[in-house]
Amino acid sequence: MNPVREQIALEKAVAGMILVDNLNDSEGNLLLSRGTALTEATLMILRRRRIQYLHVLMTIHTEAEAGATHDLQRQRLAKLFRIAGTSGANGLLLRHLIQYRVDEDRE
Repeated sequence: MNPVREQIALEKAVAGMILVDNLNDSEGNLLLSRGTALTEATLMILRRRRIQYLHVLMTIHTEAEAGATHDLQRQRLAKLFRIAGTSGANGLLLRHLIQYRVDEDRE
């Protein structure tokens, strides 16, 4: 894994990402300090404050790491659907989740 600094739009941010810079509002007030791990609650507050961009630490995975992560995600989804089954609407939902959670990452 190779961590890199990247500016992303707030709507692309997810809980667990780490800020690489202090985050200030339009008046210069400190909202979050560098090194803060984002949570769902902080993301909600930032949306209300109309913050548009963040500088976060992104991790670049090797192809092998990415493949292992995708396999793990598929296994977790299969476990979630083990009782509900994969026919009909359940199967459609599972396929969409796989496309969203796993296949979209490969683009």
